[in-house]
Amino acid sequence: MSEDAKSPRTRNIIENQLFRRQRSLKLEALQRQRSQYGTIDVINDDDEEAETFGKTYIVIIFTEKAKLRHCQDVEKIIQEFGIQTTLEIVSKTEKYLYLSASLDTLLRLADAAELEKMTTTGSMQKFNYGCVSDFLLPGMTQEQILHYCETPVLIKDVVEPPIRSYIQKGYIEDMFPLHDILYLDRFNLNLKRTTLPIEEIRNYFGSSIGLYFAFIEFYTKALIFPAVFGILQSLMTLNLSLVCSFYVVWTTIFLELWKRRCAGLSYRWGTIEMSSLDKPRAAYQGQMKPDPITGKMTLHYPMRYTYLQMYCISYPVVLGCVVAAAWFALYQFQIEAEVLADFGADSWLLYIPVIVQSMLIAIFSWAYEKLATFLTNLENHRTRSQYERHRVNKLMLFEIVNNFFSQFYIAFVLQDLKQLKYQLMMQLLIFQLVCIAQEIGIPLMAVLRQKYAKYRHKEIEPEKLRGISNKPRYEQSFYESGLDAYHSTYEDYLQVCIQFGYVVLFAAVAPFAAIGAFINNVFAVHIDMFKLCNIFKRPFARRAKNIGAWQLAFELLSVMSLLSNCGLLFLQPNVKQFFSHWLPSIPDLSFVIFEHLLLGLKFLIHKVIHERPRWVRIGLLKADFETSQALKQLKKFKAANKMA
Repeated sequence: MSEDAKSPRTRNIIENQLFRRQRSLKLEALQRQRSQYGTIDVINDDDEEAETFGKTYIVIIFTEKAKLRHCQDVEKIIQEFGIQTTLEIVSKTEKYLYLSASLDTLLRLADAAELEKMTTTGSMQKFNYGCVSDFLLPGMTQEQILHYCETPVLIKDVVEPPIRSYIQKGYIEDMFPLHDILYLDRFNLNLKRTTLPIEEIRNYFGSSIGLYFAFIEFYTKALIFPAVFGILQSLMTLNLSLVCSFYVVWTTIFLELWKRRCAGLSYRWGTIEMSSLDKPRAAYQGQMKPDPITGKMTLHYPMRYTYLQMYCISYPVVLGCVVAAAWFALYQFQIEAEVLADFGADSWLLYIPVIVQSMLIAIFSWAYEKLATFLTNLENHRTRSQYERHRVNKLMLFEIVNNFFSQFYIAFVLQDLKQLKYQLMMQLLIFQLVCIAQEIGIPLMAVLRQKYAKYRHKEIEPEKLRGISNKPRYEQSFYESGLDAYHSTYEDYLQVCIQFGYVVLFAAVAPFAAIGAFINNVFAVHIDMFKLCNIFKRPFARRAKNIGAWQLAFELLSVMSLLSNCGLLFLQPNVKQFFSHWLPSIPDLSFVIFEHLLLGLKFLIHKVIHERPRWVRIGLLKADFETSQALKQLKKFKAANKMA
């Protein structure tokens, strides 16, 4: 490890896993020993290490630039908030500050953060430190009021603003929460488990990541229906009008039922009433001014500058990218025509333009994602939900053209359904291969790169041990500091959204797309969990009440699929002849009538299925009633005091 101290930290994934496994076995042995001896005080060095190790919530790593006085200044600032700190100067290049907090401090921070918690009356209320007993459900202790994901965020939110200047000056390299080694065992692959442990995922990673895994599980199960229908469609040659009707009903019911599922989860997790007035995101810039609602000093930025950036810079750039993507898609057909003219219809060279275009689609998606993020950063949106919504809006405009423009051109301009099916399946195949490369290939390369890590591993030098109060904590901090940071579920949602487009937009000619998506998702969800637990640092939890702008993206694709599949239906020669015979003067009117009937069916399903379950609505009304009653009692109490 002395070599690592002199050079940039290595991403030592294998060593990290070896350490975690050894430490997990050690902690499990200690737990068995304590349960065996009961309250007998069997204290040794391992017990002391485990107790101290378990209380560390956040690690701050200083850069080589930071001097001892800078580290001590940061430590003093953090201690002013009642946060417990341990500063370890291992070497000139290794300086760690470990943060922890007492239960009393954490509960006070939870009160200040206004976390929503379940009360003994069964309603969700903002946590009140003065009434802790109201939040102690039967069989619950005070330690169980806060979840694993909440304690690091509570500490981070209070210490990050005052030390931000040290981060900007380059004295602090990183700040992240340590993984809980024993808790990670709950996410190991278990073939006997039929559902994902969504509640445990949320308790450890937060509601944003919890909602992603809940959505991908819900979506994968919903794919069973179009997968079975696709098999029947290919075997029995079903009427395309039936296919159109099925996908309208399926996509609408799927999205409406997901809203209900999401509302139930966000209610239990205390995020259902989040609004645009929530705290600003970390990268938000502005001037400190009194908040018009709370009166507290908060950051403010004129909205007119955001709108100027959006409409004068961002969207013109987006429009230019969309036009460029459409031009590249059309240019492929020109190349195909030239190849066909030069080499004939039987030449294998005809496959090259489609393959090249599919690869360019993946490259353009990667590049445009970086551009969309850059443009959205310039717009300086206040909250995380606003930021994600505008970034997704830009992305979807481009991705729809980038991925599906060529299919629409083939279907409704060239009107070649055979070529459409070939183009669609080729692009879907390459899209899935790219996704597999990202999901499996990159982590596998990282692991193979560390193939011989155990032979290079060295014990900590004796002189270093004098500055280390807890060896396991130091080792875990060292290993995890070299892992990549997990930013958000943005890329994961994007892949699922594009896949959904391939499944539904041209379902009339691609019945097996749902089967491929289902198989891919069964493996992808476990790979995502593996990466989150082993390839990335533990992220700070983010609160979310739904999947945000991605819900609108899926609904947009649902409406587009209705139009595209109806269009494919009316391109069939027998359908054209039928309506030309019965409506010779206005045959196109039949398309409008059928399409509007399906839109009406979609709207009817939307209205029939309420987006919030009844028990959630009752819970929210009950919380409002209890709040109003508490205010009345408070007013009566104040009036009685005045009379006295």
